[in-house]
Amino acid sequence: MTGLKKNTMRTTLAVTILVFLSKAGGFIREMITAAYFGTTMENDAYVAAYGLFNIPVLLFNSCITSTLVPLYMEALHNISEKRANRFASNAMNLSALASIVVSIIMYALAYPLTKLVYPGFELEAQNLTAQLTQIMMPGLAFFVVTIVISTVLNARERYMAAQLTGFPLSISLIVAAVVFSGSMGIQAVAFGVVAAGILQIVVLAPFLSKFFKYSFYINLRDKRVHRMLTLAVPAIITMSVNEINHMVDRSLASGLSAGDMSAMNYAFRLVTFVLGVLLVPLTTIMFSKMSERAVDHDKKGIIAIVKQCTEVIALAILPIVVVAITQSSDVIRLAYKRGAFDESSVSRTAIAFAFYMVGVLGFGLRDLFNRAFHSLQDTRTPMAVAMGSVIVNVVLNLILVNVMGMGGLALATSIAGIASAVVLLIILRQRLGRMGVTDILEQLLKIGISGVLCALCCVMLGGMLPAAQTALQSFVRLVVVTGCSLIVYIGSVIVLRVRQVDVLVSMIRPAKKTKGK
Repeated sequence: MTGLKKNTMRTTLAVTILVFLSKAGGFIREMITAAYFGTTMENDAYVAAYGLFNIPVLLFNSCITSTLVPLYMEALHNISEKRANRFASNAMNLSALASIVVSIIMYALAYPLTKLVYPGFELEAQNLTAQLTQIMMPGLAFFVVTIVISTVLNARERYMAAQLTGFPLSISLIVAAVVFSGSMGIQAVAFGVVAAGILQIVVLAPFLSKFFKYSFYINLRDKRVHRMLTLAVPAIITMSVNEINHMVDRSLASGLSAGDMSAMNYAFRLVTFVLGVLLVPLTTIMFSKMSERAVDHDKKGIIAIVKQCTEVIALAILPIVVVAITQSSDVIRLAYKRGAFDESSVSRTAIAFAFYMVGVLGFGLRDLFNRAFHSLQDTRTPMAVAMGSVIVNVVLNLILVNVMGMGGLALATSIAGIASAVVLLIILRQRLGRMGVTDILEQLLKIGISGVLCALCCVMLGGMLPAAQTALQSFVRLVVVTGCSLIVYIGSVIVLRVRQVDVLVSMIRPAKKTKGK
């Protein structure tokens, strides 16, 4: 059983492009919202309210996405499509009911929650935040149903459809800001969030029609629902632990120079953008593939996928990491230098960005290995490793913050991420058996040598070109440095015969036309 096939990699490329377009739409949405509301108290209240609304969304998302796919695939392969769809309907209905209960509770407690979470807000801002939270809460059930639909679509390999949810959100919020903000103010954007939840279901539902028949079926005694809840608890804890990691970073950053916390936030947003565009599509698609192999008890198939994904991720991400680290100031200047974001802000943010990028490969592989455990219906192992990661991060934070300041906090996060990936791989090898780790390391060594040559090229060209002061100058520098260093990198991996080069080439090479019969 082979790991990644050419059509799978083309699908991954297509999904990556779609995710990039969705992220670009989100960036345009933020630009338009900023143009209408700026950095006013009203916009602060909206951001705070959306943060409260997003907490249960994240919890439901971690619960559903990590558990529904393997259980749905198990029912589909071992029983019947009808039984699998009935389980998915049951999961959807129960999740929707649970989300309605949560939304009612949060609606009733909006004011005390706001005061608890945002004690620094003045009374007017607290009241507005609570009002906006109450406006958004009826949309929670729609967002949760959307998560279930997207997860089922991923399980049935309708990956493109599952990635369309970002577009309704951007369109709704843009229309709300442009058309209705004049008469309704910031409340218009809060209503736009509810409208986005409804639109997401309208957009995704037609893609289910060919294979999914919804039924209003509720059964709390369903064994798969019980299994889903059992698996969900560690998954939720894992997500919570990751959030604790970020809270620890922000807490320690608050004791540093003014602006350091903001610099870390801006840098990490850019890192999550890189991860979202380049790695999430691959790990999402491979999660379904690994879940299918797990249903068939095909450990060799899972090993093949993990091996090939590990090498593909390393091959694709390393040159981006190299350019980002060596040219971090130019990247940050191009991304953020506008208005109040001056050269001092660029310098601070570039430091955090460079140290965060050190761990990007570790972050990506950690997510891949987590997905492998989830496909085996094991959410406890990722939870235990995540808890260990918090301890490593906290210890390193306390050591490095006194030596490197803000950069030390970012580096600690990266080291913790890399350590998590290594530990997960070791445990996964024990769980699945021989994985040919020596063979993987040989390929990673070749990729690493190519990365060193790429870095040398970046440093030499970066030193030869005139220093940039504007975003346009940084763009020119990045085009020249990235273009030349990529040529060196590609030439090196070809000369060293890195085997996954053919896989990446197959993603962009047009499919050969077959002759008709």
